[in-house]
Amino acid sequence: MKLEKYQIYGLIGAAFFFVALLWPKVYNKDVYTSKMEASRVERVFGLKGFVKKWEHLGTEISDFIIPVDGKVIVPQGAPLWRIILDAPQYPRTAFPDGLLVNIHINGPANGCRNVDCLHEIDTINHYIGMQSLRTSAPVLSKVGGYLAFFMFLSLLVFVFVKKKLLGWLVILPLVTPFIFIVVFSYWTHWIGYHLNPWASFKVHSFTPILYGIGKVAQFSTHNRPAYGFTLLMVAFVFISLSYLSKRKYLKNQGVLQ
Repeated sequence: MKLEKYQIYGLIGAAFFFVALLWPKVYNKDVYTSKMEASRVERVFGLKGFVKKWEHLGTEISDFIIPVDGKVIVPQGAPLWRIILDAPQYPRTAFPDGLLVNIHINGPANGCRNVDCLHEIDTINHYIGMQSLRTSAPVLSKVGGYLAFFMFLSLLVFVFVKKKLLGWLVILPLVTPFIFIVVFSYWTHWIGYHLNPWASFKVHSFTPILYGIGKVAQFSTHNRPAYGFTLLMVAFVFISLSYLSKRKYLKNQGVLQ
């Protein structure tokens, strides 16, 4: 079957999109369950207002996982962003990458090999009155996988249906990297400005830096995009080329004026 140029662009874009947001990871079911339980840190104080409602809704949504016998397949994709925390008590000789947390479409995940750095960072945050990273974007982290799967299927429909433009199918995949930045920025700001006043260590409210190096007390953070975000931007380029190429193809076929 001969593929049109827009189909080639679209399939390349869909492939990058899949790897960035849906590339699966296989866990032993018991290990995955214990891992999720171990990552939970008791909240320092109760959430309020609409954030509490969103968090409650997030707990009612099932994780996007596929059980297979005694294992679970988790379509979590590549890391989109990296949060690295450094402090004197975590020397690089023992922690060569610092305390590393990767942000995926389904929320934060431990990025260290021999220690649960996500749990460690959440514990540190507990002492300054900051919420657990897992409370951030409670709904999007649950529905993100479902949305990514729907968008991936939408891209395939856009690529293989020749008779219609179906441009609306590529809108969400195109804006996904920008939506991620907005949501990630909002929640990092929110957790930095909603500190528990009864925390063990008092620090002023602050916005955790999105990109670059930030410092709070003796802790420094190094935040930057991960390779998954790069893949998402490459997908953005190829999906855009596919859309423009399909418009030209349909005009040549007399379908569009």
